[in-house]
Amino acid sequence: MHFPAYHKSKEWRRLFAGLVLGAVIGYAFFVYVHGQLQQKYTEEHIEMTAKISEWETKYEALLKNQEQGSNEKPMSIKDISITFTNAKKLEVDLLTQHQLTTLVKDQLVSITGKDITTVADQVDLIVSAIENKNYVVDDFTYELKITRLIVSETLSFHLEIKLVR
Repeated sequence: MHFPAYHKSKEWRRLFAGLVLGAVIGYAFFVYVHGQLQQKYTEEHIEMTAKISEWETKYEALLKNQEQGSNEKPMSIKDISITFTNAKKLEVDLLTQHQLTTLVKDQLVSITGKDITTVADQVDLIVSAIENKNYVVDDFTYELKITRLIVSETLSFHLEIKLVR
């Protein structure tokens, strides 16, 4: 039995070349789309993990303060809000902002559930604790400066980011 020589005809060569080129382009497209989806899922996973750990620390702090305190506490710190004033100017990406926020909130874990008057008396200590520390994220060192601090049920920080060389 004799097989026809497909490699001699130009039409067959074009067909096989088209099939190979289509397979390569299709595979490259698949790898690109898969990479984009994987990046999106990784960012969502990091964000959700951080939220869960934040909620766990809040819950533990509130339980601890509830066990220690009396029932007459009028107002306490329930949440910590952090915004960066110059993040767009310095072109700091969202992941770095999120990691800086997590580092700052880790320093302030014990504040959640405390009485507002107690926290208001310790504002200088809180400011010096945040401003006198260098924060390292992805081999970059950042300094934070508090431009505005609002003490209420939600402790609100407006921070300015400075890149340390």
